[in-house]
Amino acid sequence: MLLRGLLKSKDLVSNQRVYDHVVESVFRVYLLQPLALEVRLGQAAIGMQMTPAGLEFSLPALYKFAVFEVQDPDPDIQSYTSFRRCLYGQQTQVRLHALDAEVVIAQNHKNVNMSIYRLQTLAS
Repeated sequence: MLLRGLLKSKDLVSNQRVYDHVVESVFRVYLLQPLALEVRLGQAAIGMQMTPAGLEFSLPALYKFAVFEVQDPDPDIQSYTSFRRCLYGQQTQVRLHALDAEVVIAQNHKNVNMSIYRLQTLAS
């Protein structure tokens, strides 16, 4: 029984495909090739937008976009809760700072799922 619990928790830690996709294929592409991301956002028709200040999104919209792009048939795809926990981890900002960027709260609606976040360059 204990082994099963350990294996299950290991799966939760290693199943970060949606989070990894967001950091590498959404945030990084926005920072390095914004026009390429703009095309992808248009195809997905999901509530994320590129503004002069940065890439703005709600966490549910960001997750939905990443799941749409990953198109993983695995029923154990990273859950929204796990994705959000990874995104809030300190490692996200560390990885983004290496690209001279950060995620900030653009509109605080006192609920993490309703607030609007912005990926912006550190110079912003």
